[in-house]
Amino acid sequence: MRTNYFRVLVQERRWTYEALCIQWKRARVELAEKDGDPRLAGIDLPRRTFDRWMRGELSERGPRPDSARVLEHLFGLTTAVLFGPPPDREAVQRPAASSAPVLAGGGWGSPGEILLQAQELTTSNTDPALLSLAAESIESIVQRYEDQGPQQLVGEARLLRRMVRTLLLGRQSSGQRQELFSLAARTSGLLAYMAVNAGHADVAEAYCMEAEAFADQVGEVGAKMWVLGTRALNLYYAGEYAASDAAAAQGIALSPQSPQAIRLWVNGRARALARQGDARGTVRAIGRALDLSDQQQHLPGGVTSCISFEAYSPARTLANAVTAHLSTGDIAKVLEYAGQIEELVERSPSQWTRTLVSLDVATAMLRQDRPDLEQALSLGTQALHASGSTPIHSVWQRATELLQHAGKWHAESVVRDYASELAALNYQPAVQAESDARP
Repeated sequence: MRTNYFRVLVQERRWTYEALCIQWKRARVELAEKDGDPRLAGIDLPRRTFDRWMRGELSERGPRPDSARVLEHLFGLTTAVLFGPPPDREAVQRPAASSAPVLAGGGWGSPGEILLQAQELTTSNTDPALLSLAAESIESIVQRYEDQGPQQLVGEARLLRRMVRTLLLGRQSSGQRQELFSLAARTSGLLAYMAVNAGHADVAEAYCMEAEAFADQVGEVGAKMWVLGTRALNLYYAGEYAASDAAAAQGIALSPQSPQAIRLWVNGRARALARQGDARGTVRAIGRALDLSDQQQHLPGGVTSCISFEAYSPARTLANAVTAHLSTGDIAKVLEYAGQIEELVERSPSQWTRTLVSLDVATAMLRQDRPDLEQALSLGTQALHASGSTPIHSVWQRATELLQHAGKWHAESVVRDYASELAALNYQPAVQAESDARP
């Protein structure tokens, strides 16, 4: 094995392969924008290539040209320097052990040995920069989620999970370990939510259990409430409405006045109760969510990302109330609340929010006293076009429910046209999830 400067830099930064991949993905996107070369945004770093670089096993031509460009942008050094010998540095030697004699018969051990053992136990495998990198990566996934979706981002999230897990298998200070478990809870939470959106209920539950265990390790009540809200959502889409309501209620009980309880009331309990036909309970749950939202001094504006760890914004709370009222058949409330957030939804960068609210309103138009078939299915078709080529599970479910409500007009051409649009969506029902050979 020939030691090169690349290996030294990676080891100094304490980067695992997964940590380097996260940096690599950012560097390739930056370079693609900087050089106006979109191809660079798709350049990957295979594990076997990383291993060869670490061993110094390069061909005479060095890395492939595009990989070399990303590598040089990432480190700010030429590949000739990176894969050349490391620069001379002063050797760092461990202080010699004290020559003080061991006390006879006491079995005390030498001072040098004691200090060395203490150093071994207090040395961390976690550079603070890695913790910042992980936190930034989580926020980046949240910000990009509704543009790129679970199918595109699941690989990045799993890579992040693997990096955090690798660090947790090592040794850190108590403060770093606390932060790592917090990051692990959020990373597993992201994967749980992604699995819900992709229709993988069993995988989602496994990630929920993992995220909940990590949150419990460090007593993060807010994170645990968020995970329980995701479990409630997973159970809701699996049709287990009583269990969904129970999961949301469990989360609320942890901290009833927490901003996280807004989501649990309106996305969890209200929607689950509505599906069980409990109209009165639904109204109470929505009322509790709205009251709690009014009591908060600092809530985000606009329509927050569905996967955000922040508290629900008032607009997202109302969007969920629209869905709950639709399930109980309170069409007046559906149209009232949808009207209140119409402008915010239209301005929202979230294509899914626009799609889901539009589908709810379209279904309400079919369920009102004087159904408007043409307008409802026109709105539904527009919603399908706005959902993207690969819709999430909830979009497909609500779009299918709209078609079911239009079933009694099945002979009408507008219904057949909507059915064709729905069939053209590239929605793939859940298949067996990809195995994680290296967790």
